[in-house]
Amino acid sequence: LSIRRQRQMCKETECDNYDEFKERIKDGGFFLCHWDGTEETEARIKEDTQATIRCVPFMFEQTEGVDMVSGKPAKHRVIIARSY
Repeated sequence: LSIRRQRQMCKETECDNYDEFKERIKDGGFFLCHWDGTEETEARIKEDTQATIRCVPFMFEQTEGVDMVSGKPAKHRVIIARSY
């Protein structure tokens, strides 16, 4: 792996609590979060934190869970980050 990719992977943090996410995203980094797949949830994350969904990381095991924003079922995690 490239050094850039290794650094990026080290900063990916799983997060399932929206209040915690909103505080931690201020310091940057990449977050693995469950997402319900709706545009409404994606828009709220962007409005609240200026962060956006970057991708569905297929290199990680995809687990079902609960969307941290809506509380709805989620089939996978996505990577969320802010641009600088």
